[in-house]
Amino acid sequence: MLSDDVAAADMVLFRISPPAAPGPALDLLRRCAPEALDEAASTPGTRLYLLVDVAAEDPHRALAAALVRPGATPDRARLVAIAVEPALRRRGLATRLLTDVRRSLQAEGATLELCTKADDQLTKMLHRLGFAEDTDLVNSGYAHESVGRPVLWRSRDT
Repeated sequence: MLSDDVAAADMVLFRISPPAAPGPALDLLRRCAPEALDEAASTPGTRLYLLVDVAAEDPHRALAAALVRPGATPDRARLVAIAVEPALRRRGLATRLLTDVRRSLQAEGATLELCTKADDQLTKMLHRLGFAEDTDLVNSGYAHESVGRPVLWRSRDT
């Protein structure tokens, strides 16, 4: 079990690529974001990222998982789902995972995109994490079921 005093150094990000077993990430996404799995399952090039605590009793347990699929161009990737184990929410795990995924993709020369509903608190957080709102792009294909105005975000080089 993750304790409140787990050091950030004990958490490790894994990019799961075939033939690695994606079980823990898929299980967490299936429970917390099943609609994203249905959409991305048939998309070639989809990547799973998994945040684990290597110092925990079960170092294979998924703390958080992200599903990233190819973007509209080869230098872009789109975050379609992020999930945190329900009992571990509100501890910064999604923030840590999003930051690590963004850095991993930037190291490969790719820009991470994500779409959210307009929200002041989320806007502040994404700015702090190195994202900028893309005001020039039409948001078709993103957040088609959003109640609020869809906002497309792109990672900046930081």
